[in-house]
Amino acid sequence: MNEGKRTSDSVTLSELVTIQAGYPFRGAIRDIPSGGVRAVQAKDISDLGELVTDNLIVTDLTGKKRPDWLQQGDVLFSAKGTRQLACYVGAELESTVCSPSLFLLRLKPELKGAVNTQFITWQLNQPPAQSYLKRGSEGSLQISIRKPVLGSTPIALPNIETQNTIAKLYEASIKENALLHKLINNRQQQLNAIATDLIQNSNQLK
Repeated sequence: MNEGKRTSDSVTLSELVTIQAGYPFRGAIRDIPSGGVRAVQAKDISDLGELVTDNLIVTDLTGKKRPDWLQQGDVLFSAKGTRQLACYVGAELESTVCSPSLFLLRLKPELKGAVNTQFITWQLNQPPAQSYLKRGSEGSLQISIRKPVLGSTPIALPNIETQNTIAKLYEASIKENALLHKLINNRQQQLNAIATDLIQNSNQLK
């Protein structure tokens, strides 16, 4: 293709970001209400790929490793279990790490301003990347994605303007889907309450 007309490059994920496992807690992450650290786990990533921070576990670090505190613009990837999802860290999170079941993806410093990590998040959750990851996964029911496989994922990289546009659309779609799910759940709860009232009232008439 003519260089002047090329609209996107194909690179691998590891060319854009550093990839490392989350903080190596010793054993299960304990709930310590008086602790000074919060930890993001796979369960804190919604089915929509949204990071839900309302109920992050509060704990203390159990190892000697220096923590990599989550930063705005990071990407978390759930590499184990039934879901392989990427989620975008869209806000600053004070004294927060991610669990070892998650990969922490951080943009390489020299690419700041040239790559939108929310766009990368979107692309990792799309069918082409998901198909690639499934082909390289291990396990059947509890799938596991190894770091080299994740790092070799092909990423199409258009210009930054296109990246920003897609990222905004992606963010809007997550918010819209989350609102729709909330409305559906509220309606279902309303119907459940009506059904319960009907049964109770009919029993009182007997």
